[in-house]
Amino acid sequence: MDTYCWLTRLPASLLALFLSWFPLASNAATILTASPEHASYSLNTVSSYWHAPEPLELESVLARAPNFQPVQHTSDLHLGYTQNDTWLKTHIQNASPLPARWYVQFEYPFLDHVTLYTLREQLSEVNNSGSAVPVDERSIAQRQAVFPLVLAGGEAVTLYAKVSATGSKFLSYTLIAPDAFYIQNDRHNFWLATYFGMLLALSVYNLLLFFGLKERVFLYYALFAFGFTLAILTFNGLGTLIFWSFLGDHTARLVAIGFTFASTMGTLFSQSFLNTAYYCPRWHQALTLFRGYCWLALLAVILLPTQAALRLMDITGFSASLLILSCGIYCSWHRVPSARIFVLAWAIFLLGAAVFALRNLSILPANFITLHGIQIGSAIEMLLLSFALAARFNKLKWQKERAQAETVAMLKKQEAVLESRVAARTQALEQLANHDMLTGLLNRNGLAQHTAAALDRSQRNQTPLALIMCDLDRFKPINDQYGHEAGDFVLQQIAKRIEHVARASDCCARFGGDEFIVLLENIHDMTMLEDICSRIEQAIRSPIKLSCGAIVSVGVSVGVSISHEDNDTLASLLREADSKMYAVKSRQTTPRYYDYGSA
Repeated sequence: MDTYCWLTRLPASLLALFLSWFPLASNAATILTASPEHASYSLNTVSSYWHAPEPLELESVLARAPNFQPVQHTSDLHLGYTQNDTWLKTHIQNASPLPARWYVQFEYPFLDHVTLYTLREQLSEVNNSGSAVPVDERSIAQRQAVFPLVLAGGEAVTLYAKVSATGSKFLSYTLIAPDAFYIQNDRHNFWLATYFGMLLALSVYNLLLFFGLKERVFLYYALFAFGFTLAILTFNGLGTLIFWSFLGDHTARLVAIGFTFASTMGTLFSQSFLNTAYYCPRWHQALTLFRGYCWLALLAVILLPTQAALRLMDITGFSASLLILSCGIYCSWHRVPSARIFVLAWAIFLLGAAVFALRNLSILPANFITLHGIQIGSAIEMLLLSFALAARFNKLKWQKERAQAETVAMLKKQEAVLESRVAARTQALEQLANHDMLTGLLNRNGLAQHTAAALDRSQRNQTPLALIMCDLDRFKPINDQYGHEAGDFVLQQIAKRIEHVARASDCCARFGGDEFIVLLENIHDMTMLEDICSRIEQAIRSPIKLSCGAIVSVGVSVGVSISHEDNDTLASLLREADSKMYAVKSRQTTPRYYDYGSA
């Protein structure tokens, strides 16, 4: 019986327990009980929101008693582009009997104006912050909208937050203890400072490379990094916190200008880096047309209302990224130099942007990587592009050094050819200056140089030097009868015979019209000298067959002089030989002309 009663009463007891628990569950979903034991609480799912149809103050909102919609999920607070203000309402109670100090922090820094109203039993507080609010007017000087909240022991308050933004609204916010906030803030600021320092260093470095190398691709990259840095610095709140909080409501426009300019320069950089004009002319033409659109978009974001400018910025940036990546994939497929690393860099950048967007849509959890996905992606992208530019720089340097080496080698080769030609020309000039053009023997100048050297050797070695002067007899009748060409031929033949009879060390020269000189060194006995003179006379007197068939012969008168003293010169030797030669000629009978007739 007792068991039956217990079983019959069980459903009613469970129903009563469920009904008694449901209000608690409902309250737990709408009231946040904050305990100092926890460092932070998310206020997203314990809040409700309402879109105001027009700008209102808190008194008007309370008088209207609007229907706030409860936040079911963090994605409900990703509102995108909205024209009107958005109100958030949150109930918070201090679970501790002791006073507690907290910070209300909005994670998304790109919110123009955020006003936090704190309603208590006896009074209310108003605090202002936001990216468009000057730093000295913010409740706490931080890059995000951050507000102080002090709760007495067991105190319960209601927070009303009014948010207005020309950009996309993401209203995720948390309640965080001061110590935890500053630790988190220092960590985030460190990485952001490192990130922006890297972008600034890359911009300056590539700008210096442009000035040093005069390669425009480095200038385009520096301008691309500069525009992106300007936009992301403003978007993350560091720019307005440190540099340009005076811009006020124009802060959001600076983001649109920076990203649109980066899209323009990124397109120009891609054309230059991939050398699309050479490797893929059609893509080059398409990117050129798109770049013209980017310049028009840049002008438009300066003139259009801020929210329209931001929407145009989104379209331009997305189109630029997709178009550049597609061009890079095409160039990589066709093996354009450095195209693969280019594609990898832009793919990582788009991946970072996608992670950031998925986090805003609450598809991915909120953490440091997803919150700063676009910064991480852009940092890796720009590092990879810098490596690619460094490789390009090394290649350009190698090509320049190779071209310089080839130029130097070519100049050396040309110099060697020129030197060879100069030497040949010099030799030819020396040949003309020192040799007889008709016979090829030394002329007077060549004989003088050779005799001076021979006399010097003779004096050093104490060996006599002999000079033989040969004057042709019966030569003029040949010129008169057969012509000068026949006379020249006779002289050439006699010159060859004299060279053939003379020793290899002897010097043979044509001294005048029909006079020949033979200079002999190392004469040790007169017998050898007489033998040479006899052979020369015999060779000269031998018949010569002319080209016309006639056979002629000439006589010769020979005079010999021998050096005896250290002061002998060519002139003294010639005088002595000439004197003896004329003595021989005067003793000879009247010259006879022998004509053997035709062969």
